[in-house]
Amino acid sequence: MESIWENISTALELAPDTADRWLAKLRAQYTQSHRHYHTESELIRRKVPHLTGASVCIQLAALFQYYHFEADKDCVARNCETVGEFFADAQIENKTLEANVKRLLGDLQMEAGDLSEDDVQYFQDLDLLVLGIPAEEYKQYTQQLRNECPEEDVSSYDKMRLKLLQALSRIPSIYMTAQFSERFESAARTNIEQEIKDLQSK
Repeated sequence: MESIWENISTALELAPDTADRWLAKLRAQYTQSHRHYHTESELIRRKVPHLTGASVCIQLAALFQYYHFEADKDCVARNCETVGEFFADAQIENKTLEANVKRLLGDLQMEAGDLSEDDVQYFQDLDLLVLGIPAEEYKQYTQQLRNECPEEDVSSYDKMRLKLLQALSRIPSIYMTAQFSERFESAARTNIEQEIKDLQSK
């Protein structure tokens, strides 16, 4: 996370105290005790190699995407609000960048500005990256996701997860960009097929 935050801080010319304060905030959020997969050591670590050469917009969106996270709640509005707080606190006068980050996070009411379709597709693929990791790591990932779910909701989670995976298995291409598709598509399909079998056998 630190290397990506340094890129952001340099590009946006953040004051050192502002940069340090927000990095500490991000780290505090991603180390909350109810998180098992949505952490710096799991989620962010896997994305960092693919963020290094990405736009500042994508880098910001990736770090704030799960700033607030609860397995049974939609946190898009809260995360977009936090992005607004960051831009205000850092005194960044770039409304287009702010709108584009919020748009990537799921605020569809924001004007897309100069947000390219390539950035949208890359960001979506980045979020699905984990589907194409090696099989043993994928098993750990699925267990981490279940551990984030409130105990009383695990059965409902399994049903929703199964529907999601079945929908993904039916689409022609899971990844929208060539670089992710070439590298992760085959493994992702194998992982998804196995998880569907595991969920159906429960």
